[in-house]
Amino acid sequence: MLFLVAAVAISIGAGAWWLQRVAFTPDGTRDSAAAILQETDIRVELNALITPTVAPSIDATPSEVSSFLENVVLSTRPGAAEMAPIVKRIQDRIIGNTDEPVVLTGEDLVPIVRDQRAADAPDVTLPIDTIGVLRNFENVLGWLWIIGGGLGLLALVLGIIARPDRRDVLRGLGEFGVAMACSIVVFGYLIPVHLLTALDNQTWTHAVPRLAARSTPVVFGAAVLFVVAGAALILGSMSGGKRRQWSTPLSVARYRGGDNPGWR
Repeated sequence: MLFLVAAVAISIGAGAWWLQRVAFTPDGTRDSAAAILQETDIRVELNALITPTVAPSIDATPSEVSSFLENVVLSTRPGAAEMAPIVKRIQDRIIGNTDEPVVLTGEDLVPIVRDQRAADAPDVTLPIDTIGVLRNFENVLGWLWIIGGGLGLLALVLGIIARPDRRDVLRGLGEFGVAMACSIVVFGYLIPVHLLTALDNQTWTHAVPRLAARSTPVVFGAAVLFVVAGAALILGSMSGGKRRQWSTPLSVARYRGGDNPGWR
């Protein structure tokens, strides 16, 4: 029973840690920005905010700037690299890492539109606020992986102290594998891709599913490996013969000298 508790607690802690690192840790990289900018509504919103601000400063029509942003910047990996610092600031804002509004200055817009004249553009404050669901979830994940990991390790130590037999150890390892498979699917796919957007369907909430989608092949590949290994260990524990503790010494025959009449 202690091994089952340890398996469930550790797997929940590991799943929470994974989700926090994958989707709730802004890193300002091109890969993260490119993943988020795959969301059409996010690109449309950024385009609508930047275009009217920068177009007059570079003597271009709004349609020209809008087309350039969509086709050259927001939907390409080189453009994602230029947008990465801004996207990171937005991420920090929506998950509640900062209460400061996201303000784009003319200097921020220069590398985006690739025109030095954009430096004269007025500052624009993006109407993006903290999303309560994401902020609360980020806080819960931070505590969940610490508490889950701590309780799991405590249960594991107590289980080892109880001197389990070999079948209990094999079954515990198998239960850990199955629990990890379930946890990684729940925290790596179901929660970020389906649950969060069901709770809050704002435009920037969809940044989380896009970030989580990057690791979907890893999530399901690892889940298959864990469940196969876990099932094999559980079946192995059930097919064993006589129960025997890991600490049980080998049986040895004791020689009784009194049985030999030659001894006096």
